Amino acid sequence: MGKYIRYTDEFLARVREDADLVGIIGRDITLKKAGKAFKACCPFHGEKTPSFEVSPERNTYKCYGCPAQGDAIKWMMEFHKLPFQEAVAAVASDSGIAVPESQTDDSAESQMLRKRLASLSKALQDAARLYAGGIERSPAGHQYLTSTRGLAQETITSYQLGTVATGIVELLVKRHDPETLIDCGLAIRAEDGRLFDRFRNRVMIPIYNESAALIGFAGRSLIEKPDRTPKYLNSPETELFHKGNELYALNVAKPAIRSGRHAIVVEGYFDVLTAHQAGDCRVVAPMGTALTNAQARRLFTNADTVTFAFDGDKPGRSAALRASAVVLEEIRDGKTVQFLFLPEGSDPDQLIRTHGLDAWNQALEAAYPLSRFLADYVKHGLDMEVPESQVRAAEKARKILARVREATLYKQALTAQFERTIGMALPA
Repeated sequence: MGKYIRYTDEFLARVREDADLVGIIGRDITLKKAGKAFKACCPFHGEKTPSFEVSPERNTYKCYGCPAQGDAIKWMMEFHKLPFQEAVAAVASDSGIAVPESQTDDSAESQMLRKRLASLSKALQDAARLYAGGIERSPAGHQYLTSTRGLAQETITSYQLGTVATGIVELLVKRHDPETLIDCGLAIRAEDGRLFDRFRNRVMIPIYNESAALIGFAGRSLIEKPDRTPKYLNSPETELFHKGNELYALNVAKPAIRSGRHAIVVEGYFDVLTAHQAGDCRVVAPMGTALTNAQARRLFTNADTVTFAFDGDKPGRSAALRASAVVLEEIRDGKTVQFLFLPEGSDPDQLIRTHGLDAWNQALEAAYPLSRFLADYVKHGLDMEVPESQVRAAEKARKILARVREATLYKQALTAQFERTIGMALPA
């Protein structure tokens, strides 16, 4: 590397916390699941009985037969013989964390930026407390969360759900600059200069990033038949909140996902909350948007298997096709993608509340492999006994395969499956 960088403690803590240690070590040695941990023969000393253990919960490794132990950075230093600077950069890169040119930039501009981001964060935290306190003053909001959505008080408290009626800007402006409230997405300035709340008459859902920093909100309307008001309203894009980069509840779900190497992606906030309340904490959501490449990378960083749950109707299958286009660009060999198609009109929230966690787990067992979904798509509506149809199917297959950039073995296997489905060899 170039010049020496003195990383801050906060940056190093984030790199260590976000590191996919099982994935990093699993690329170097063969790990086998053993309860909540993974075991292997220690690579640092000769042995026949595995005494080397990787803990997804602690995100550390330890050998019980020699002194070897540490975190992801230590692994890169000990196993790959990298200097500390390069080890940090390698682990950060694996997690998608940018390494700035300098972690000790004390310029006036840098200090102003840090101060500005801190002020935005403080405003969001104050808003979250006010929203959470609003539950006690909002019978409609409390009824919606408990009766309509079936959420227990423990869930409401744990996930800091709240409500807002006419707004909280009048209270926040006493402690925060108006421009700060606008810039963090809590307020809107009207043409006449007055300040208005972005969120009104809504159940409020705080959104945290993977590192558990509050970055924004989602609000679900409490007005049953809104005219121009959207049912769900997210914070706008801000310096803290970039919707396409985040997955709702990943900060909570990450330990469960990493423990089983399996992430489940649903469509809605309440799908996530209901699943977590029922005991399945592997569930996250892309916050009302189509899956992005950044979100797919986050999923593959934390999991080896990713299951997407969709409605089984035509829009649900169209959404699955769009998601498949993204995951194909990010998938690596050794990763698995599955699609669960629920009965038309059903969603995970309804399924779990009506039939329980066992029914949800049974549904997950019936999930489609991505390869089968794509093979069905390639031949859909075509007669593989007719050469013209084979050519059309082959063209669809070619476009799909062109998206696979990083998974050589998977691309070969997918090509073979397409050739069996179509009944002809595909051009190289």
